[in-house]
Amino acid sequence: MFIQFSEYDLLELFESEPISISDTEAGMFIYSKTDIQGLKLVLTVSIYEQECLLSLNHESYSIPIINLTLKDVTQISKNNDKLNFQFENGEKNIDVLFKPNFAFSNLVNI
Repeated sequence: MFIQFSEYDLLELFESEPISISDTEAGMFIYSKTDIQGLKLVLTVSIYEQECLLSLNHESYSIPIINLTLKDVTQISKNNDKLNFQFENGEKNIDVLFKPNFAFSNLVNI
């Protein structure tokens, strides 16, 4: 199994190319975006391990505001300015909103 996603959708949301960890065939990428308030959202995707790491940081803090490890991710999809994570069991999903500010929804389900 692996995570299904559109590279173009992630490129559109993060507005930059991902950084490849190791070689491209390893399927590990880092996406990041900083908003005008100095909040930085970092998404690390490990396609074949079906794992994503989400981190929300602020330039004035030395530790992240939030760190999430998402396991058993089957799909990452984009809906307007929202990134959706779906999981193997099909019962839960998490949304990350990009506008007007970074926000998370459905965190209660994890």
